[in-house]
Amino acid sequence: MAQFKRDFCVFIRRRIYLISWISLILYLFYKSFIYYLNGRQFFYLRRILGLGLCVSRGTATVLNLCCALVLVPLCKKLNQLLYRVMSKLCPGLFFFWLERAKSFHMTVAITLVFFAVIHSVSHFVNLWNFSRSYDEERKEINMANYKNQSPLLLLMSIAGVTGTSMLIIVLCMGLTSTRYVRRRVYNAFWYTHQLYLPFMVLLMIHPLSGILKQEVFDENVDVISGISTANISSQYKPTFAPIKSMTWLWMALPLSCFFLDLMWRVFSRNLARVRILNVSHMAGRTISLTLSCPHEQFFCRKGQYVLMQCLEVSMLEWHPFTAVEVPTQSQRLFVIWIKVKGDWTECLEKLLNEKGINLTILIDGPFSSPMEGICKDRIAICVAAGVGITPFVSILRDILQNPRSKLPGRIHLIWIVRHESELIWIAKLANETIMQLRNANRPDKLHLELYVTNTNDNKNERNDKNNTVIHVVVNENGNLSHVIDRTDNEKTTLLTPNMKRNGCVLSDNLNVDKSDNVLGRCDIAKVYPLIGCRVKRGRPHWDRVFGYWIHLYPEEHLNLYCCGPKKLVQLLRSKCKYYSSRLTKTRFTFIHEGFS
Repeated sequence: MAQFKRDFCVFIRRRIYLISWISLILYLFYKSFIYYLNGRQFFYLRRILGLGLCVSRGTATVLNLCCALVLVPLCKKLNQLLYRVMSKLCPGLFFFWLERAKSFHMTVAITLVFFAVIHSVSHFVNLWNFSRSYDEERKEINMANYKNQSPLLLLMSIAGVTGTSMLIIVLCMGLTSTRYVRRRVYNAFWYTHQLYLPFMVLLMIHPLSGILKQEVFDENVDVISGISTANISSQYKPTFAPIKSMTWLWMALPLSCFFLDLMWRVFSRNLARVRILNVSHMAGRTISLTLSCPHEQFFCRKGQYVLMQCLEVSMLEWHPFTAVEVPTQSQRLFVIWIKVKGDWTECLEKLLNEKGINLTILIDGPFSSPMEGICKDRIAICVAAGVGITPFVSILRDILQNPRSKLPGRIHLIWIVRHESELIWIAKLANETIMQLRNANRPDKLHLELYVTNTNDNKNERNDKNNTVIHVVVNENGNLSHVIDRTDNEKTTLLTPNMKRNGCVLSDNLNVDKSDNVLGRCDIAKVYPLIGCRVKRGRPHWDRVFGYWIHLYPEEHLNLYCCGPKKLVQLLRSKCKYYSSRLTKTRFTFIHEGFS
C-alpha cells in the first residue's frame, strides 16, 4: 500500500500541469453548461434546442480560452522582452516556460481540435432541432423560417458557413501537425498553419450573426422564477435579443499582443537582409554559413537561434537555426550549420552550389532558447546527437575564450554521431578548448565523450589477418606521444550491450590507414590526440552513465540539456524521471531544445 501511494504521488507530480489544465477546462465547460441549463432567460430557446444549447455554449467558452492561449507561445518578440526582464529576476522560471512553450502550444491545440469537433456536432444537432421544433407562437426566436426546413439550408447562413470553414481549417491544421505527416510532407504542415489569419477573422465574425436569442425581461413585469408557462398571463409577450458575444473579450489582449509582435517582426525582417560571407560544406552533408550581422544592434547570445529565409527558395518559409558562432564587438558576423534534410534545405544546397554567395537571405531574431541556461549552471549535462551539437558549440567557444569563468562550473558533454567524419565539425575547437583549460589549471571544467554509432566502416577497414589495433598515447602537453600497434585476440565488452570493445583508450578494433588518404578515426587521433582518446564505439549505456553522474554528484539538482532526435529525447526524458523518483537524492531536470 505504501508503494502504491508513492507511485501515485510520483504520477501526480509528473502530470500536475496536465491535470491542472484538464481541471480548468472541465470547470469552464461545467460552469457554462449549468448557466445555460438553469438560466431563466434561455427557457424558450432551451425548449427548442434541448441539451444541444448547453453543450454548444459550454464548448464555446473552452474554445475562446484555447484560441486566446494558443497564440501566446508564438509571440517571439514578447518572449525576448520577458527574457530581458526576468533573466535577472527569475531566470529559472523563464527558461522553464521556454522549454514548455512548445508542449503548451500542442496541449492547447489538441484541446482546441477536440472541443471544436464537439462544438460543431452540437450545432449540427441544433440546426436539426431548429427545423424540427419550430416555435409557431414565438417566430422571432427561430432560426428556421418554417417547420421542417432543410438543415442544409440553415447551414448556408453566416454562422453556418463561418463555423464550417473554421472546423475545416482546424482539422487540416491538426492532421498536418501529426508527426507522421509533418515528417513526410512538411510543406503541408507549414502552409496549413498559415491559415491561422483567416481563422482569426472568421472567429470574430462567427458569433455576430445573433442566431441564438435569449429572453429580455421588462422590469415592470414581475415574472417569478419557477412558475410554469401555463400560469403566465396571456397578455405577457416575451421579447428576445441575440446572446451577446464574449469572444472579443477573450481575444482582445492576446490577439493584440500577437499582431503587434507579428508586425514588429515583419518590419524588422525587411531590414534584416544579410550577406553570405562564406560557405563551407562539412562532412555528413552539412552546410556552414557565415553571415554578416543585419544591423549594429544585432547581438546574439550563446544558445539563441534565428529564423532564416531564402527568397530564392520560398517567400513564405522561415526555418530556425542555432547560432554556432555568435557576433562580438570586434567580429560582426555569426555562423549557422544547416543539415541538408528535406526539400527546403536540398533546394538551398543546390542554389549555393550554382550561385555561391549571391543569394538573398533574411534573418529574424535572435530568439531565446532554454539552452541559454547552460551558461548559468554550476553543473550542466549536455547530450547531443548529430547536428544537435549546434547549441553547445558556442558554449565551447566561450569556454575557450574564458577558461577561468565561474559559470558554467563544469560541463559534461556527450555527442553521438553516425560517422567518424562528423567528428571533424568540432574536433579542432574541442581540442583547443581542452588544451586551454589545462593551461588555465581547469582541466575538470569540461568532460567530453564522443560516440560513433556506425561500426560498418570500422569492420571494412579491419585487417582480418593481423587484427591490428591502436593505442594512442598522449603526453602531459596534449601532444601525440606515440602509437602502439598490437594484435588483439581478447574479447571485451563495449558500453553498448551485446557488442564488443577492446581495452584501449580508443574503443573497438581499428586498423591504421598507413597512407592517410582517407579521413578516419586514426587521422583524428593523430591530428587531434585529445579528441581521439575520447572516441568510443556504439551508443552510451545510459544506466551506467546516469549511475556515474549520481555517484559523482550526490544530493545535487542537475540540469540535463538535450538536442537530438525524438527517440533520444524520449529516452533521456524517461531516464531523468526514473532516476529522480528513485531513493537517491540526486535530481535531474530535463531541458529540451524545441523551437517554438
